[in-house]
Amino acid sequence: MTTPSKDYTFSELFGSQQTVFREEDVNQGEKVFTSSYTPHSIWHREEEMKALVSYFKSIITSPTTSSKKVILYGPVGTGKTVISHAFGNELTHYLARDRNHGDPRFRYFHINCRKTKTPHLILTTVLRYLVSGFPLRGFSVDELLRMFTLLLYEQNLVVLLVLDEIDYLIPEERTDFLYSLSRLEESPILREEYGVKERLESRFNLLTITRDKNFRYYLDSSTASSLGRSYITFAPYTRYQLFDILASRAELGLREECYTDEILDTIASLAEEKGDARFAVELLWKSAKLADQEGENKITIEMVRKAVVDVLPVERSLIDDLNSHQKLILLSIARLLSIREQSCVTTPQVKEEYETICEEANVRPRRQTQVWAYLRDLNRLGLIQQQVENRHSNGKSMGRISTIRIQDIPTKEIISSLNPLLAEQNLQPQA
Repeated sequence: MTTPSKDYTFSELFGSQQTVFREEDVNQGEKVFTSSYTPHSIWHREEEMKALVSYFKSIITSPTTSSKKVILYGPVGTGKTVISHAFGNELTHYLARDRNHGDPRFRYFHINCRKTKTPHLILTTVLRYLVSGFPLRGFSVDELLRMFTLLLYEQNLVVLLVLDEIDYLIPEERTDFLYSLSRLEESPILREEYGVKERLESRFNLLTITRDKNFRYYLDSSTASSLGRSYITFAPYTRYQLFDILASRAELGLREECYTDEILDTIASLAEEKGDARFAVELLWKSAKLADQEGENKITIEMVRKAVVDVLPVERSLIDDLNSHQKLILLSIARLLSIREQSCVTTPQVKEEYETICEEANVRPRRQTQVWAYLRDLNRLGLIQQQVENRHSNGKSMGRISTIRIQDIPTKEIISSLNPLLAEQNLQPQA
């Protein structure tokens, strides 16, 4: 007969577990390693912050005279979100402290388009902050725009709206929505409401964040012109800059004796190729979690090596937040590259494999034009590399062909993480 194992209470388990995170507040210690954390001191982005202040200085000096639109561009993990959060929060505190009677009230909204993917959801989210109990449904986008614009005047507001990861905003709706936002003060409905013909006050400012340097070229000329040409470019971090960022997070979140400069430098060197601070911070956090799981009181180089296997060189949530068909297309590419052991595959090959996988999943495949659009989105997000190449045979041109590569993510990792998608019950045949 097997001797039953001893029962342990949760309090005994948690109480006996040592941790490398700061013990005065373990949850706070881990919080400094999350993507939502905004540090008090932001390393190596002083010039970018100065540029933001310069562009939006009129919000302080003359808040209703001009509408500012600025685009932040840079690869994943280069500090765009952190800087925009810090700027919005600091501006909010500054204007609340120095506001005179009668001055417009300032409101800052930060919307992540990966989570809030449609114009309707974006506007509803903002309006629910401004109007208690505002309904989630029942209004068109045009009606929501009209109500939002009216509220700017009725509540005497000046607003800065940050649309983070604008690449995720549904492409077919992106252009019209951004054009309407950039022209709020020219709304004919608003003119009729106030009975004036001259240009209205400018109370709306827009900051868009993208990882695609060609973002403006996906818009029509009118929208691109309305958004202006005010760009702030975020370069990848260097190894030494990554080390400073890791050191500041480690000081806040880890016990001093649990890590060394050698550990931080090793992680910085692993993240150096992409200059991705988000990857570096996540790698440090994962290494610390492994130390806890193994009951050790310090992080070792071996733990860092193990952590690399679990932390892809791109954000896992990038893949998690794709829609079902984007995931199936990415799975198709990974399968082909793995089976064929080739460096690239062609678009027709991907489409054929995608249709095979859709049959496995009992899902109706999307049309060819939609497949192309999804491939473009995957390329823009950096999950694949797509390019058009000229083919030649015996010195003769054989036309052009689109090739697709995956360079930054092991195909086995993609296949193992996306294969379960085929068995999910919620993937029903499309109507």
